[in-house]
Amino acid sequence: MTREKLPLPRNITSASGSLSDHGADRRHLLATGLAGGMASLLLPSHFSPLSAQEETPTLSFFRIGTGPSAETLYSLGTAISAGISRPPGSSPCDEGGICGVPGLIAVAQTRAGSIPNIRDIRDGVLESALVHADMAYWAFTGGGPFADETSVPDLRVIADLIPVSLHIVVRADSGIDSIRDLKGRTVSFGARGAGTATIVNTLLRLNGLNLQDVKPLYLRPGPAADHLITGVIDAFFEMGAAPIDAIRELQQEEAIKLLTVDGAAQQTLKGFFPFLSAGEIPKDTYHKIDTVSTVKLGVKWVVKEKMDFGLIESITRALWQSSTADLFNHNNPGLTFPTVEQGRPKGLVPVHPGAQAYYDTVHSS
Repeated sequence: MTREKLPLPRNITSASGSLSDHGADRRHLLATGLAGGMASLLLPSHFSPLSAQEETPTLSFFRIGTGPSAETLYSLGTAISAGISRPPGSSPCDEGGICGVPGLIAVAQTRAGSIPNIRDIRDGVLESALVHADMAYWAFTGGGPFADETSVPDLRVIADLIPVSLHIVVRADSGIDSIRDLKGRTVSFGARGAGTATIVNTLLRLNGLNLQDVKPLYLRPGPAADHLITGVIDAFFEMGAAPIDAIRELQQEEAIKLLTVDGAAQQTLKGFFPFLSAGEIPKDTYHKIDTVSTVKLGVKWVVKEKMDFGLIESITRALWQSSTADLFNHNNPGLTFPTVEQGRPKGLVPVHPGAQAYYDTVHSS
C-alpha cells in the first residue's frame, strides 16, 4: 500500500536544490519556503517575537542548509522548515492552524554536506544548517578541515537531532566481503564537502589500505547508486540515517550488501574522532540484510551566536511544539524524530542563548 504523505501547511510552497538524486521527488514534496529569488532574501538583523494581538506580522525568511536531496538531512530540514514556519495570514496554532513562528517562512536548501553548510553560515549565506557533529566541532575549534581556513568560534547549537550511520555499499555479486577487498576498486567517498572522506581515509588505513590503493570518486548518494548499478564504481560510502532512500531504491534494481566496521576499527576511529560511537544498522532496515556493525555520529542544527535571541528562542519552541516530529516520522518510515530531552544540545560546541532559554523553561516545568 502506498503511504499517504502528510500535506504541508497551507500558504507554504516548495523550494529545493538539485533534484537529480534518488528520492528527490519525495523530498521535494516536503520542502518549504518560497521558490526562486525569495529563498535568497536575508532575514532582518533584528527579530522580535510577536504577540497574539498583532494581526500582520512582519514577513521574515530563515534558510536552513541541509544535505543532498536523497539524504535524510534534506528530509529532516524540510520537516523542520514546515514545522517552524507560519506565514502571514495563517490561523493561530490554538485555532487549528500552523504552530510555527508568526511571520516566519523557513526554507530548506540542499548543500553538498557539512563543510559547505558551515562555510555558508560563516560567510552569511545561510542563517542556519544541519551539520555532522564532528564538522561542527572542527569549525568551532579551528581543527580538522578548518585548520587551514577561517574557523567559526561563534558557532552555536539549537538542537541535537537524529544520528547518522556510516554505510558501505557494494553489489551482492561483487566478491567484496570486507573493506580490505576494496583494494584496486573504484569507490565513492561521499559528496565532496560532506566530511565523510576524512573518516573513510582513516578507516582504509586501519584495514591496511591507503588512498593510492583505491580509485576515489566523490558522489552524492543518488548518482553513487546509479554508478554502482552500471558498474562505474564498485562501492560507495555514505553517512546517513538508516534507512537512506537512495539505498532502499537501489535495492529495487540491484542486489546489494553492506560491509561491516569491526569492533577494533570502531574503537580506534572513536579515538581519532571523539564524536563517533559504535552503532548498528538493524536487521531488515534494508530488505533481507542482517544487522551490520558500523559507526555513527550526531547531527546538530547550528547558527551563529549573533542570531537574534528572541528569534532563536521562538524557533526552538516551535521546533519541539509544532508538527515537525509528525511530518518527519510520517514521511520517513523507520526513523524517529527525537524528543526534546534527546534533542537538548550536548557536546563541546556551546548552545545558542535563545535556545538555552527555551530548554531552561522545559527543565523548570
